[in-house]
Amino acid sequence: MVGLVNYTTEMTVINSSGEEIPVEMTASIIYQDGREVATMGIYNDLRAKIETEKKLKEAERIKLEQSNKMASLGQLAAGVAHEINNPLSGILIDASLVLEDLEEDSPIRGEIRDIIEDTNRCKEIVKNLLAYSRQTEPKKELFNINDAIEQTFSFIGDHAILHDIIIDKELSPSMLMCKGDKNQLMQVFTNMIINAAQAMDLKGSISIRTSRDKPEGKIYIEITDTGCGISEEDLPHIFDLFFTTKDEGKGTGLGLGTVQGIIEKHGGKIKVKETSPEGTTFLIELPLFKVTEDTLI
Repeated sequence: MVGLVNYTTEMTVINSSGEEIPVEMTASIIYQDGREVATMGIYNDLRAKIETEKKLKEAERIKLEQSNKMASLGQLAAGVAHEINNPLSGILIDASLVLEDLEEDSPIRGEIRDIIEDTNRCKEIVKNLLAYSRQTEPKKELFNINDAIEQTFSFIGDHAILHDIIIDKELSPSMLMCKGDKNQLMQVFTNMIINAAQAMDLKGSISIRTSRDKPEGKIYIEITDTGCGISEEDLPHIFDLFFTTKDEGKGTGLGLGTVQGIIEKHGGKIKVKETSPEGTTFLIELPLFKVTEDTLI
């Protein structure tokens, strides 16, 4: 009668080069008729397993840090909303009063209206940051993505950052109907355009193309710049909150992290379609609104 007894343990062995290698040893004693007749040992190299465990622990650590950063962001957003909204409200009230007192033919009525419009826009951005940090759901409204893009350019078209940049818009003639928060998506387009302009040192061209895949129910927005591209080292981190490649004091690292959060809340995705020293293209996917029997009731 043959029997087998196994023992498993971890240990370190030294190879012919003098290198220490962590291994798992499984030793077996083979018995026949109650007598030990043979032994066998199997050594499994644990280096790959240990390296994988280290990577998993590092991923958990990063995840925990990210969670802590999100909590900090929530506190920051609450403070920003309080500290900035109050003076913005004062600017809005004072500008409205000045507008009321001006004569109809006053040459500065247009400038005052711009102040009021931009102040309202700032208040909306602060509100969106607060909503993002609290993970609240976007408000639902039906609108054409092309209209949101055109309206974004009407807000930032005269911004000094775009003065030496060529804007090329290729907007689909099809109806790109989306259901979501129009103001939040305008914030997305604003961030993407400003980031693109800064990536080109404020000179070059930005192209925006929209299209749809009706059978797949998708809206596509491509934003392309002629900047220096994104390095291989930075590419995996560009959507991390607080990550920035800008000089100290010129970026918070919130831009693309906020953009991704808003798009995902709308059931969409954003990715780098391509990047090289000649420029970068971002691809945004959003759900195309489909009319159903329920929506017609």
